[in-house]
Parts: sequence; C-alpha cells; structure tokens
Amino acid sequence: MRDAPGRRRRVLLGTVAAVLVVYWFTAYPSITWWDSSQYSLAAATLGVPGPPGSLLLTLLGWAVAQLPVGSIAHTLNVFAGVLAALTVALVYVVAVRLSRMTEGSPERAALLGAAFGALALGFGDTLWQYATQFTPYVLTAVFTALILYTLVRWWEEAESPSAWRRLAILALLFGLDFSVHRTNALLIPGTILWVLLRRPRTFREGRAWLGAAGGLAIGLAVQLVLIPIAATSTSILNNPTVGTWSGFWDYVSLQERGGGFLFGLFPRHAPIWSGQTMDFLRVFAHDFFAIHGVLGALGLLPGLAGVFGLVMLWRRNRRLAIAFKWLLVLQAAGTILYFNIPANYFRSFDRHYLPVCVTFAVLIAYGVGAMLGAVARATRRARRPLTAVAGIAALCVAVTPLVNNWRARDDSAQFFAHDFAMNLLTGLPANAILFTVGDNDTFPLWYLHAVERVRPDVEVVNLSLANTVWYVDALVKRDPSFPISLSHAEREALGAMSAWRDTTIVVPVEGRPAQLGLSAESPVPPSIRLDVRATSGNRILLADRELLDIVETNKWRRPLCFSLTASANGMRWLQPYGRQDGLFWRIVPVVHPTPDPAVLRWNVLGAYNYRGYADPDVRLEGVSRNMAALHAMSFLALLRADSTAGDMRQCVLDGAHLRKALPAARWTEASTALVQMVGSVCGSKGGG
Repeated sequence: MRDAPGRRRRVLLGTVAAVLVVYWFTAYPSITWWDSSQYSLAAATLGVPGPPGSLLLTLLGWAVAQLPVGSIAHTLNVFAGVLAALTVALVYVVAVRLSRMTEGSPERAALLGAAFGALALGFGDTLWQYATQFTPYVLTAVFTALILYTLVRWWEEAESPSAWRRLAILALLFGLDFSVHRTNALLIPGTILWVLLRRPRTFREGRAWLGAAGGLAIGLAVQLVLIPIAATSTSILNNPTVGTWSGFWDYVSLQERGGGFLFGLFPRHAPIWSGQTMDFLRVFAHDFFAIHGVLGALGLLPGLAGVFGLVMLWRRNRRLAIAFKWLLVLQAAGTILYFNIPANYFRSFDRHYLPVCVTFAVLIAYGVGAMLGAVARATRRARRPLTAVAGIAALCVAVTPLVNNWRARDDSAQFFAHDFAMNLLTGLPANAILFTVGDNDTFPLWYLHAVERVRPDVEVVNLSLANTVWYVDALVKRDPSFPISLSHAEREALGAMSAWRDTTIVVPVEGRPAQLGLSAESPVPPSIRLDVRATSGNRILLADRELLDIVETNKWRRPLCFSLTASANGMRWLQPYGRQDGLFWRIVPVVHPTPDPAVLRWNVLGAYNYRGYADPDVRLEGVSRNMAALHAMSFLALLRADSTAGDMRQCVLDGAHLRKALPAARWTEASTALVQMVGSVCGSKGGG
C-alpha cells in the first residue's frame, strides 16, 4: 500500500469530526442517573467514588472541570464525547494498520472502509450511550483500542530486537487500566495466545519479561495516588479509610462487595446461557445486527461487515486471523464468565460489554475496506455501477446506526436527574437533614449541593452508607455540629449489627410550632413514643442506631426528612410521624399528621420543575419514569389535602395541573395502581 500520511490524516480528522459533532449535539446538558452524577461529583471535588472507582477518569475529569466554560456537568459530558471520539479514531488507525500489514486493499478503499467501520462503532448504541455522559466506561473503551493498537504494532515488529518495548507498553496499559475500571484485564488470556501464535519464543526472553513486569508495575503503581487523595480530600464523596494501607487494600480488592476482586466464576448466579450469555448477545446484536430501527434490515450491515472482515483477514493472513478471532472469543467468554450477573438483575451490564464491541469494530472497519477494495479490483473495466452500489453499502454501515439510534441517544433535553435533585432540595425546610437510601436519590443531590452550591444549609445522609463507621466519621468531620453523640469507638464496638431488644423510647418534644413544622394553633405535645424494633432477629443495623442517635441528639433543632424513594418503610419507626410535603416526608410530633396544603401547593405547583415529562419527543427511560411516579405521588398528596379540606373545585384544578405536567401516558408503566389512586381522589376529572 502506497504511503500517504496526509490522506490518512484527512480521513481520520473527518471521521473524528463527524462523531464529535454528533456527541456534542446529543450530550446530556447536566448530570443523569447512576454513575454519571457520582463521577461528575468525584471529578469536580476530587473525591473517591465507590469501589472499584476510576482514578484516571477522576483525575482527567478534575483537570477538565477547572476549565471556565460553563456548567461543569455538561463540560464533563462533552469530554466523554471526546474520549469516545478518540476510541473511534483508534479503531480507524488499527484497521488501516491491518490493511497495510495484509496488503489486501487499495489505499483509498482501506481508508474509507476504516472510516465507515469506525463510525459504525461511534454511532452504535452502546458507545454512543456512554459518549454523552461522564462515566468510566468510555475511558475503558479508549484503553481497549490502545491495547489493540499495541498488539497489532507488536505483531509487525515481533522479530525486531526492540519488540520487547511494545510488550512493556502493553503491560503498562493493562496496569493503568486497573485505575480505569479493570474490564480490559479480560483481554489478558487473548493477549497471551496472541504472543504465542506470533512468536512463542518471546516467553523465553528475559528482556520481554523484564519490560512487561516493569510496565505493569508502573501502571499499577498509579493506583497508589488514591491514598493521599483519600487522606486529604474534603469531598462529600470520599472514604477516608482508603487513605490507609488496609483501607486501600479493602477498596481495590472490593472487600465491601465480597472481596477477592469479585473473582467468582462459580457457582453461577444465573443460568449461563439464558441469563448472562443472552444479556451479552442482546447488547451485541443491538449494536451491530439491529433490525429494530427505521432502516430495518440495513441494521445488519455492520455485523455482516465484521464477519466479512474476519473472513478476508483469514484469506490474507491466516495466523493473524486466528489470533484476532481467539482474542475476540476469549474476551467475550471472559466477559460473560467474570460478570456473574444475578438472575433478573435490575440493570443490563451493557457498559461492561463495550470493550468487546470495540474489538469487533476493528473487524467491521477492516471488512468494509476489504469489500471496497474487492469491488474496486473486480470492476476496473465497468466500475461505476458496482462501485456505486459498494459505496452506498459502505456508507450505510455508518449511516444506519446513526439514523436508527438518534432518537434513543439524543440526550440533549434530558434534565430529569438534575430537576429531580433540584426539586427535592428546593422544597426542603431550612437546615433540614434529608435521609436517602440509594444511588439515584443521593448522588444527584450531592452533586448539586457540593458543586452547584444548591441548598448548602441541607445535609443529605445516605442510610445505606450509615451502616459504615467511616461514613459517619466523615460526616461529623465535615460538620462538627451534626447532631450525633456516639463516638467513633462506640460505633466501631456496635459493628454492622448489634444486639437489640424491642423497646419503646420516649423522645421529648422541644420548640415552637413553626420550628416543628406545625401550624401556629397546633398544640405541641410533650413527647413522642418510638416503637424501635430489631432489624433482623434480635439484632439492629448500625444505621438504625445512628438514626436513633440523631433523633435523640437533634432535639428537634433541625427538621428531619426522608426522600420518597425510601418508601414509607424507609422511615422505620418514625413512620407514624411522617407527613408528606412533596417529594419527601417531614417528621413532625403528631401521629399520622394531616397534609399541609400550603406547603404541598408551594412545592408541587410552585417550586418543582417537570421539564420534559410532557414532551413526547423527549425520551423517557426507566429511572426517569419511576421518578415521574414519585412526582405524581406528590400531586396525589396535594389532591388528598384538597379533598380532606372539602375543596373539590381546587382538587379538580390541581388534577388538571397534574395532567398537564405529567401526562399519564408518560409514566403509567411505573405504577398503574397509582394512576387509579390519583383518578379516584377528585373523580375522573381530577386524575386522568
């Protein structure tokens, strides 16, 4: 193949520009659910996310977050698109390199084919999904592509005395990947076979071993940066125990989730074929063999191009084809085996299948180039008709996923996570302590609280994390006035669960009615009684002891609130005193308190934003749909308050607001029963 670096660079830049523009226009404007808000918070505050974390992503994100270019969350989401574009660029480079190595296609055909094939990955569902939000998975894809590039370059230079340097770089990448998200370790078996097939005597060479050991050690050593970060970070997202050697080891070995780096192939948590394999194949088919979109069967073209690429590689260089095939097979098999998904798991592992998609995309890029090259050679005398058909087919490899996935992957109007967090924080009383339970009701709130400085007077306490001693230690360190009396030693002595006898505890009530969340004419009781029961058998969770300590130490100075995401049971023994004030319950010293119409109306109709829920052009996925149901529960509380007050006219008017802000068709899948409840309060006119 004639060397034309200028042409290769122009095609590469055009390819990168195409995906960058698409990612830019479809990026999330702010945080979204799951890992997006957690890692955006970690990057903005240099915190330590939950294990295994992603140190490199956090450090890169922290540097990007310092840029004075507007919203930090949006900037980080755009940066995710840059990383995804880098992955696409590397797939193009690897495919072109393979074409040059096998000398199978004319240069122009190889370059165009590599570009169209790389774009098929870029516009594929999985990479595009993570190219619009800041998470570790897109950086994992970059490392997959870097590893593939290094493998191909080593294959070229295997007989050179300096080939050991490529192995050192390869080991360095594997070591660094430990600070990304570790998924690329599943490429190691295929890498060993790759080296054996190309030059088995490499394993007898001291330089190769020393270079690989040195590169791996340097890469792994980067993870040690976690220790000083965790020891000194003031981020709300930090586990200070990681700043010690024992805590660091527990963190990197995933002790919190079972330990042993979660390496547990057996027993299987779900049927390996119908459960885990089918989940993998579903994602893979959705990316490369999709017939679900508007272009129908054309969605098969990327996958067919990948199969054709492997066939052509086999014809041109059998040993290289065998190596690449087994690299892909072992990577896919390792992914299915390692990620031992429980049966009926609530979330697909699509993000962990992305490295396999990157590997297959190289074959797609190579295959499209081989197809264009074959047509160019076969039609030298009458090339225009067949060449045009081949060109259109190659173009469709890239365009079809773009068209099919645009609606599903256009996240430019997705404010649901941001608005849920803003609504919940905005409606809280002054100086409130809000208790949450999970990821999606905590990380978005922490992000707005710590980065955008929304409601700095509020403290968000995650009850799941309150089962750990370090979390409460960090909470008290950030705010020494936080109402808790148990010392570190006392919490450690209690452990995760401690013995408990069911008992009734009397808590004195102090303060004026307004301070307690009551109307001015409401009498203030002298005390309330809490029926505190064991959580499991005769034992109680540390979080329950912490909650009880907060209740007793607080002495009603700060309002205690629970997010609706915790469900009524999340209030534990405080449930009889919970009054729904919108997206949260407030604890007041009255048993089964009646709703406060003024507070509800201000929150539900004044403070809360329902952006996007009434727009059918804005995609509404599962978590956002569930959060819409929580907003509807807030409306339901308001309608009940209207009904209790006998104001049926106002009830109907508020029901009309509900229908306008949250059309039932947009959230009925979340809770059909809730729709019926809303409709029954004021009659059919009120709910809908």
